[in-house]
Amino acid sequence: MSRKIRVFGYSLLLILCCGVHGYGMGKSKVPFIWHGDTLVVNDKQSTQGFLFKQGALWPVFSHANNRPERIDRYTIKESVASRPAGEILSTHVNLHYIEPTERSSGYHEIQLHSVFGDGELKYIMKVYDDSPGIEWQLAAKGELLRSFTAHLSQEHTAIEDVSLLSTAGSHYFYLPLRNPHHRIRITQFREMTDHYNNLVQEQELLPYTKAHFTSGNVLMVVPSDGGPIDLIVKLAPIAHAQANYYGADYSVQLDGIRVYSTGFDASEDIREGDWHKSYPLYIMKYAKTETEALLGYKKYEHAVHRYLPEKDNTFTMNTWGNRNRDSRINEKFILNELNAADSLGITHYQIDDGWQRGLSRNSSQKVGELWDDWSTSDWEVNRQRFPNGFVSIGRKAKDHGIKLGLWFNPSKHDFYENWERDRDILVDLYKKLDISWIKIDGLALGDKVSEERVSAMLEQASRETGQQIQFNMDVTAGKRGGYFFLNRVGNTFLENRYTDWGNFYPHLALRNAWQLAKYVPMQRFQIEWLDKWRNKSKYPSEDPLQPYNIPFDYQFAITMMAQPLAWMEATALPPEAFLVKPLIDVWKEERGVMQSGVIHPIGDMPTGFGFTGFVSYTDDRVYVLVFREMTGGDIHTFNLPNCGGKIQKFTKLWGEGEIRDVDTKEGAFSTVFDNHFQFLWGYFDME
Repeated sequence: MSRKIRVFGYSLLLILCCGVHGYGMGKSKVPFIWHGDTLVVNDKQSTQGFLFKQGALWPVFSHANNRPERIDRYTIKESVASRPAGEILSTHVNLHYIEPTERSSGYHEIQLHSVFGDGELKYIMKVYDDSPGIEWQLAAKGELLRSFTAHLSQEHTAIEDVSLLSTAGSHYFYLPLRNPHHRIRITQFREMTDHYNNLVQEQELLPYTKAHFTSGNVLMVVPSDGGPIDLIVKLAPIAHAQANYYGADYSVQLDGIRVYSTGFDASEDIREGDWHKSYPLYIMKYAKTETEALLGYKKYEHAVHRYLPEKDNTFTMNTWGNRNRDSRINEKFILNELNAADSLGITHYQIDDGWQRGLSRNSSQKVGELWDDWSTSDWEVNRQRFPNGFVSIGRKAKDHGIKLGLWFNPSKHDFYENWERDRDILVDLYKKLDISWIKIDGLALGDKVSEERVSAMLEQASRETGQQIQFNMDVTAGKRGGYFFLNRVGNTFLENRYTDWGNFYPHLALRNAWQLAKYVPMQRFQIEWLDKWRNKSKYPSEDPLQPYNIPFDYQFAITMMAQPLAWMEATALPPEAFLVKPLIDVWKEERGVMQSGVIHPIGDMPTGFGFTGFVSYTDDRVYVLVFREMTGGDIHTFNLPNCGGKIQKFTKLWGEGEIRDVDTKEGAFSTVFDNHFQFLWGYFDME
C-alpha cells in the first residue's frame, strides 16, 4: 500500500533561523521545534531538549508533560550516540510527515544528518500520532560504521586510577539518569521454545561507576525514591540471534544507560555508499508506573501496525499436534478434517510440513531429508498425496468459510541468496492456490544479510499480493525473529507442545501467554489448545494438573485474548469436544472489539494454583478474562492497572465465575468461583 509523504528539507542554518512552528503537518502538532541550536521534542508523554552541535546530539533537559515545572537538566558530557572522531564537514536536517494508512498511524520524522570525513550519520526520531514515546534509530555509512561494530573491551586490573573504570565501545543511544539512585530492571526473553519453557526472565541492577553489561529487549529505569519511570525497548532479535552482536545490549552506570549492538554490517565487502540502519529503539520517559510505561509501548506497536480484525483474526487448526507428523496428510484426510473443523468453528486450516513435493527431514517417511536448501519444484503440491492438487480441498474449505494455510521453509543457502525466488513462490501460492496464511519455519538469522533478505522476502510478497498474505512466524528452534523483530508480518507461532511426551500442561501455556502479555501485544501470538483426551496414560494418575482433568472450554479460554492454535486433529476428537462450540461462537462475535484494545496480565502469575487473567482496554470497554486454578479459596480481588474511576456496569459473556464487588474508584473487582478450573469472561462499560 502506498503512503503519502510530505517532505521538508532544509539546511541547518535555515532551520535555526526560522524554526518549524508554522508547519501543521498531519493530525497532531509538529513534535519537533527548534530553539536556537536546541531541538525540543514533545512526544505527548514528555518534552526533551537536545543540543545539535558539531554533528552530534547531546541531551540538555527533559520534563514530564504533566509536570512541566519540574525540569531535569543534564550536564553535557555524553552525546546521545558516540560521536565519530573525524572532522565534521556539514549538517542537514529533514522533516517528514508520513500520512496514515489502513495499517499504520501517521507519524512525524526528523533526520539529523551529519557528514564527517570518514562517513555519515543520521539521527532519526519518529513520533506517531496515536501513541506516546519516541522511536529512535541511528543510520550510518562509510568507514565510521566500523566504530559501531567493534566488540566491547573492558579493563579488569587493580584500580589505582578512575580511568580504569571506563569501557571501550561505541553506543548508539544514551539515556542519562536524573540521579545515581535507580533500580535498573532488564527483561530477557527466550525463543527456541522447543528447548525452553521459561520465556521471560527479569533481573534488577543498581548502577555503579564501572559499567555493568547486560542483555535484554526491555530495560526500565525505576527511581529508588518512587519517581517517574523511563523505558527502553530494543526492537531486535533476541541477543544470540542479532547481527554482529557486541555481547551486550546495554551498559548500566551511575551516569546513565548506554545501548549497544546496532546490527550494522561493517565487513570487508561492505557495500560502498549504502546506508545501514540500527535496530530501532522505543523510548518513553516519565511514566507514572511500570504498567503505564509498558502500556505506552503496546500503544506504539498498535500505532505502527494496527490490528485489523478482518485480516489479523485467525482461529487455526494444525494437525501436527497429534504427533502423526505428515503421515496422514493427503486429500481424503484433509477433506474429512475440514468437515470436522467447521463443526468446531475453525476459520483457518493450516496444512503443515508434508503438503509439498519435497519432503523435509521431519517427514514420517525416511526419504525426507530437505531442510536448509530447496528447489522450486520442491514447493509444488505433492501429487501422490493430492492427486487433484488443491482443487477439491480448496472448494471444501471455501464451502465452510475456512481459509487454507500452508507451511514454508525458505532456503538458507548462502545467506538466503534465493530470497527473490522464494518470494515468488510465496506470491504464487496466493495467486494460484488462494493461500493467504503461511507458516514460516526453519529461519536461521544472526547476520545482517540474512535479516535484510528475509525481511525483503516477506514484505515484498505481502506488497505484491495487496497485503493479503499473512505470515505465521515460528520461534520454536534456531535463530528466529523473537518477539520484537519480524513481529509485524502476521503472528507468532509460539511453541510445539505434545501430550505424547507428557510435557504439555494448560497452566504452562497460560503462564507463557501471561508473562509475554506484560510486554508485547498478545493479539499477535498463537497460543496452543490441545486434544486433552489423548495420552492420559503419559501423566501420573494423581497429577491434578494433567490436561485430562481440566475442562476443554477452560483450556480454550486460555487462548481467547490471543490467536488460538487448535494443535490437534479434528477427526480424532470425541463428540463431547464439540460442546465448546457455543463459547467459540460468542468469542468470535466479541473478539474484534476485545482484541482492538491494549492487553495486559492481571492477578497472579499462573502456576496451576492461583487466580490469574488478562484485561483488554478498548475505547469504551474494559474486557476481563480471569481464571481460578486449583486454589483453596473461592474469592479473589483483581486490580485493573491504569483504570481507576472508569469502570461501570459489568456484562458477563461466559464462564462459571461471578462478580461480587466492584470498586470503581480504585479500578478493582472481586470474583467468586465454586470450583477449581473455572473462568469468567465479560466486560465493564467505561465512563
